[in-house]
Amino acid sequence: MFNKTSNRYMTRSIAKEIHPEIAMRLWNLIDERKMEEDELDYLQVFELFIEDGKQLVLHRQEQPSYSKQWLIELKHTVPIPSTIWCIDDGQSQMMLFPTDY
Repeated sequence: MFNKTSNRYMTRSIAKEIHPEIAMRLWNLIDERKMEEDELDYLQVFELFIEDGKQLVLHRQEQPSYSKQWLIELKHTVPIPSTIWCIDDGQSQMMLFPTDY
């Protein structure tokens, strides 16, 4: 799951509402886990919060169970509260809001 060679897409609502800096940071968190040879579920969940003017990201998955959080200082945009999913169907990867599903 989540091979870097797969095509990556995003829904129109993600493209419209999520700054590219945030989207790239989320893809990078997945790539870092892949480089560490962690087992990735087909669904990666990112819960975004604002904390002290920074982006707090809670990254989790169900199988195998995983949860980790980061506090990220953004350079080109402001932090946002949101929930974003990244789904890998084996041929491509999609970033979307749960409401897009």
